[in-house]
Amino acid sequence: MKLNSNRIDFEYQPGDEIFTFPDETGLPFLFEVGEELTHDPAAMDAVGKMLDEVEDLVDEAKAALKAAQADEDSPYHDTVTFFLQFHRDEVDPDIAAELFPETDPAKLSFSEMVDYLQLARFASCVYGEYDQQTFILDLSFNPEMTDELMVICFNLEKEVLDITHES
Repeated sequence: MKLNSNRIDFEYQPGDEIFTFPDETGLPFLFEVGEELTHDPAAMDAVGKMLDEVEDLVDEAKAALKAAQADEDSPYHDTVTFFLQFHRDEVDPDIAAELFPETDPAKLSFSEMVDYLQLARFASCVYGEYDQQTFILDLSFNPEMTDELMVICFNLEKEVLDITHES
């Protein structure tokens, strides 16, 4: 089968998981689709559509992170704040300088830090607790320098279902 996407020319086998590295697809991030979706043409059409709109989805993810961090009542506030504070205050200063070039990391606001996040992985699967197709964005300051990720899970309507911090 062929993925219906303007971004990449990609063939897959229905029923097989898709897991690719950037050098295999030309995408600047890992691309993954759960095997439970690859046999469903409608689900795969949704994958292609979201992949074509991934920059907008990243912008929505960053907006959700900024909103969660700014709202102390948000269920994600502590998670987002911990992730940002760790990268600003606890990583080696030389690494922080590379993660946030041309600025003093100690002077960055958390909102400004979010702007430095980049997409490390785009995935789609049936997310267990929601029992529906979801789209997962792993955002990182630099996946080659830190294994810490902000993971934002969206539904088909591009609504945030969950925000987690993974390492």
